Amino acid sequence: MAIIGVASKFSLVRGIGASHRLLHGVVPFQTMGARRTMKIASAHAVNNGKHVDIEFVDNTAYRFHTSWIKDSHPNNTGSDYYRKSAKTLFEVDQYVAERVEPCEDGSQLKVHFKNCSIENDVTEQYFSSWLKAFAPFVGSPLNEKSKSGDTLAETGLPGTGSLLDNLYKNRKPWRSELQMPTFDGQEMLKDEDMQIEFLERMMDPGCALIRNIGKPNAFGHAEAGIPMEAFVEKIIGRLNQHPVRATRFGVMHTQTRGELAGADYDHKNPLSMHTDHSVYNGTPGYLQFMYQAQGSVYSRVCDGLAVAEYMKENHPEDYHLLTSVQLTHSSRNCIYAKNGAYRRDAEGSEGASFELVHTHPVLTLDKDGHLEKVVQSETKRGISALPFDIYDRYMEAYKRWTTLVEEERFKCTFDWPEHSVIVMNNWRVLHGRATVPPNTERVMVFGYVMKTIYENRHRLLKQRQAERRNPEINDRWLTRLPNQVLTSLVH
Repeated sequence: MAIIGVASKFSLVRGIGASHRLLHGVVPFQTMGARRTMKIASAHAVNNGKHVDIEFVDNTAYRFHTSWIKDSHPNNTGSDYYRKSAKTLFEVDQYVAERVEPCEDGSQLKVHFKNCSIENDVTEQYFSSWLKAFAPFVGSPLNEKSKSGDTLAETGLPGTGSLLDNLYKNRKPWRSELQMPTFDGQEMLKDEDMQIEFLERMMDPGCALIRNIGKPNAFGHAEAGIPMEAFVEKIIGRLNQHPVRATRFGVMHTQTRGELAGADYDHKNPLSMHTDHSVYNGTPGYLQFMYQAQGSVYSRVCDGLAVAEYMKENHPEDYHLLTSVQLTHSSRNCIYAKNGAYRRDAEGSEGASFELVHTHPVLTLDKDGHLEKVVQSETKRGISALPFDIYDRYMEAYKRWTTLVEEERFKCTFDWPEHSVIVMNNWRVLHGRATVPPNTERVMVFGYVMKTIYENRHRLLKQRQAERRNPEINDRWLTRLPNQVLTSLVH
C-alpha cells in the first residue's frame, strides 16, 4: 500500500505563490508548450460546408459538425448565461460554413456561416484552445494520433463528473504521521487561489485545520456558530439546513444541552471513530466543519481510505463483505423542539422527533472500484437484516474494521486551538471525541456542506483562476461546459 510521504506533501499554508503550488503538486495553468499544442495549423470547410476539418499543431485532426460549432458559440446566450431564444434549436442546422480562417498565430478560428439569405450570414470567432478541448468529445478523429485521446461511447459522457476527478482517482492513504494541512482563515477570505488549495485538500488528504476564524459574541445555540457560518458562506456557500433545528449549525457545550437526548452528544461518553450523517440516506454531509468556539483541545482523525486499503490487501474476504453487504444505521432524533431550539432549552415547547434510516455497505465503491464513501457509526448502528448464512462471518469482518479504525497507527492526533475549524471529507475521514483539558470550558460548533455545493464552488473558482491567467478565455467561454471538457482548460 502506498502511504503519503506527508512531511513533504503538506505543510502550514501561509500563502499560495507559484513555489507553493509546485511544492504541493498543484498543476500550473497550461504551460507555453501545452498552449502551443492547442493552436490550429489548418482548417477547411468540407461536405458543402456541413462539416469543418481542423488540424492542430500537435498533428491531431478532427471533423466537427458545423451546426455544433454554430450552436455552441457564447453569442447565443445572454448576460444571464441562458440561451437567448428557444428558436435557435430549429435554425442552427440550416447554417453551413462558407469559409473558415485560422488567424496568423493559430490561436483563433474565424467561421463565416451562411444561411439561405445574405441577411442571415454571420461570422463568429472561436478560440483554438476551446475547440481543442472539445475535439476528442465531439469531433470525428481524422488520423490515428487523434484516436489515442479520450473516446466516448455512443451515449456520450458518463455523467456530470467533477474537476476534482483526477485528484479523487489518485488519492493517497495516510496514517498517524500525517501533518495536518493548516490555513489562516482571514488570509483565505482574501485569496481565491488559497480557497482552491483548501478545497483540493478536502479531496486529498481529506482534512485540514483553518485557524483564525473569529470569536463569537456569545456562546448560546443561536450565536456560537455565527463566525463559522459566515466564513463557510464566503468560501463555499451556505451550510446544509437541518430538518428541525432553527440554525444551520449545531452547538455542543462541555455540559451540552443535548446530552440528555443521546449518547452522541454526551462528552463524558467515549465515542468511537465515526463519520457523521450515517443515519441520513445518501449521507448528505460531504464536508464537515467543526469550530472550536471556546476552549483549546486536541483531537484525532483516521483515514478511512488507508484502513480500507489495508483491509483489501490483508483481509480481502472481510473487505468484500464490507463493500457488498448492506448494514443499517437508524435512529429517532428527539433532541429538538418544534421551534428549532434544543428541547432542554424550550421548556413547554412540543418536541419535533423524526425518524432516520440508511441501509448501505460500510464501504461504498464506485463503478471503477475506487472507495467512494465510508459510513461508520457504531453508536447509530441499527438492527441490520443480515442473512443467516453470512451473519457470523460478516460480524467478524465488521469487528475487525471497527477495531482497526481505533488503532493508533491509523489515527492522526492534532492540536485544535480556540477559534479554529477542523474540516473533514465526511465520506473519507473518521473522527472521534476530542480530549478536553481539565477545567476547560468548551463550546464546539458543527455544520455540513453537500457534495454538489463543494464541487461547483471549486468549479467556479477554477474558472475565475483561468480567467485571471488568460483574460481572453473569459466566463462566456468557460461556463456551460461539461466538467470533462472544462478540466483541460483550467488545469
